[in-house]
Amino acid sequence: MSSLKKLGLLNRQGMLACNEGRCQDALFQLTQADRLARSMESPLHEAKVRNNMGVVYQMNGKFEEARVCFRIAADRAVAGAGDGNCLHRTINRNLDNLLTRSKGAEA
Repeated sequence: MSSLKKLGLLNRQGMLACNEGRCQDALFQLTQADRLARSMESPLHEAKVRNNMGVVYQMNGKFEEARVCFRIAADRAVAGAGDGNCLHRTINRNLDNLLTRSKGAEA
């Protein structure tokens, strides 16, 4: 199996695990996908995986971990396709939603 196919499979399995409520499994799969994306030197794939990791952390109330993932994802999206690309805008929306949600949780 090619590295790209394996990366896609790990990413999909991670999000499936998240949707089924198996967050630790999701993070394990996504961490493996992130390592593979970094080894491939593919910033856009890193951005997609880190964004998904941020979503998983956010769903579990781990707002600081989610924030870190979204920030890394945004940086990698810019590195891969420039400022303001579609993926970068999506990640920034996720980060904005997280910051709004985490402020509500603090109140």
